[in-house]
Amino acid sequence: MYNLVRFLLRFWLLILFLSLEGFCFYLIYQNSKFHQVFLYNKANEISGNVYTQYAASKGYLSLGRVNDSLAHENAYLRQKAMESFLYLKKEEHTVNDSTASKLQVFTYMDAKVIRNSVNQSANYIYLDKGASMGIKEQMGVISAKGIVGQVVKVTDHYSAVMSILNRNFRVSAKLKKSNFFGQLFWNGKSIDEVRLEEIPKHVNVHVGDTIVTSGYSVLFPENIMIGRVRKIYAQPEKNFLEIDVQLSADMNSLSHVYVVNHLQKKEIEILDSAVINQAKK
Repeated sequence: MYNLVRFLLRFWLLILFLSLEGFCFYLIYQNSKFHQVFLYNKANEISGNVYTQYAASKGYLSLGRVNDSLAHENAYLRQKAMESFLYLKKEEHTVNDSTASKLQVFTYMDAKVIRNSVNQSANYIYLDKGASMGIKEQMGVISAKGIVGQVVKVTDHYSAVMSILNRNFRVSAKLKKSNFFGQLFWNGKSIDEVRLEEIPKHVNVHVGDTIVTSGYSVLFPENIMIGRVRKIYAQPEKNFLEIDVQLSADMNSLSHVYVVNHLQKKEIEILDSAVINQAKK
């Protein structure tokens, strides 16, 4: 109580001044429509800015959940896409008696990128899902815009992916318009460019042509986007073209990817083994 009295005695002039100022503002507000509207608009403007910032902050915080949900939905939709199925046509000897069926070959699982490198000669990407979620070595990895790499190591909850920006990575790729295929790899020159070789010289290739997966490996379905032709080299002493391909996927900003599971992989590997053993005899 004593401290309160001391405070009032010390600052009584300031308190009186502020009280009179407040009373004056009250009288002006009560008797002037202009000032009423002005103060009302200012109050609305301030509160509007506050709510806008609050909504933006709330939206930013929930963005991660939205991205996760969209990634999961995209993985589901990819499993329903045509390239995930092998279409079989069973023809009977009876005239006009034929049935079509389809066998699912690929499934997809969404995963979040937790580590990524692009400035090494051997770049790797770490994902937040591993063996406990069904991820295995030798599975392909793609993004919404194109191929990303191949799973090479797995723990219970994480997996390591050999990036397409790794000199040891190889994949079969083709020109979409003509189906001529070759081998695609990274030559280490740029993080947005890879090299396609083994395309015969007589093939008609133009800058801007689309390059996609050939479907000749168990890693990726056919026609998954890789990129577009950036430059073409035709060496006089060589029978094949060398083609620089601009990647469609931005490898430096990956956040969500899809791990590709080839459901018929084991059967194909058994067949490969049988062919190799037959060739050795």
